[in-house]
Amino acid sequence: MAVILLCDDELMNRKVASKILAKEGFSVVEAHNGKEAIEVLKTTKIDLILMDLMMPVMDGYEATKIIKEDDEYATIPLIIISALSDKEAITKGLELGADEYLTKPFDLTDFRLRIKNAIKIGIYQNMLKDHKLLLEAKVKEKTKELQHALIEVQNSEKDIISILSKTAEYRDNETSMHTIRVGDMAALMANKFEWDEEHIELIRLAATMHDIGKVGIEDSILLKPGKLDDDEFFKMKQHAAIGYEILSQKTTPLLKLAAEIAYTHHEKYDGSGYPRALKEDEIPLSGAIVAVVDVFDALLSERPYKKAFTLEKALDIIQSSSGSHFNPKVVTMFILHLEQFLDIRKKLSDS
Repeated sequence: MAVILLCDDELMNRKVASKILAKEGFSVVEAHNGKEAIEVLKTTKIDLILMDLMMPVMDGYEATKIIKEDDEYATIPLIIISALSDKEAITKGLELGADEYLTKPFDLTDFRLRIKNAIKIGIYQNMLKDHKLLLEAKVKEKTKELQHALIEVQNSEKDIISILSKTAEYRDNETSMHTIRVGDMAALMANKFEWDEEHIELIRLAATMHDIGKVGIEDSILLKPGKLDDDEFFKMKQHAAIGYEILSQKTTPLLKLAAEIAYTHHEKYDGSGYPRALKEDEIPLSGAIVAVVDVFDALLSERPYKKAFTLEKALDIIQSSSGSHFNPKVVTMFILHLEQFLDIRKKLSDS
């Protein structure tokens, strides 16, 4: 039975989390502050740490720093607990070495899945730590176990990507089908550019995360039915950098590509885009691809603030923006295989 260390000074928070964890079959050890959590680690084998940030005696920041700098405890997965709006607190916790974060109040499905994923990753990290010893004991058998663990981690990563995509959808006017269509269209485009199968599948998943940064934008701006004023648009543009910040905490191939896309899909070929005013080949092909398919699908989709454009109008916008907004090579490839992109929209329609 996996043992979870729950560190939170709020009694109600501990009761809620402990009840959920117990139902999932985990054993829970509670601590009221960071100092108590570190004392628990000295006497108890812990598989996962849930660490609140704001606590008396020793807060979560200091405790996280101490734990992650200690070789004995550093590989134990540590998830910080914070409010979603407290982006600075979350970022600081992640910079100190936390592996993940959960927001309060907890979403039950999200909470359960992330806990299970973190424990799986912790098991995998411990296996890697002892890799040499395992090989000396039984090379073939342990290699097979490592391969199985890697598949588990990759599948868990895909689950997390799916959850984060859903989180962004709930705060935006876009539909889940839009993000899926963008992923499939990006994969189709990557195929036309002769990417290998592995990277085609990566962009299919990563492209669905292009707007994850919108979770950090105020509802009054994100859900505004009319046109944004200059100040609102300036704040809205920050979602690209926020998305990059969220996705770049780990450097797995999938999250690395997702971070790249989130950061660059609003750059423009002529250098007038954001957030870094990249131009031409400074913009990675992944971002250039998603820029085209995202805008195309959005133009043909109805939103609370606009009617759907006709196909003729949408194509006119895409083609007239070639060389200014969009990479001309991507636009040419898109027009050449237009029927296949339209087939994706038909197959994955919102209705």
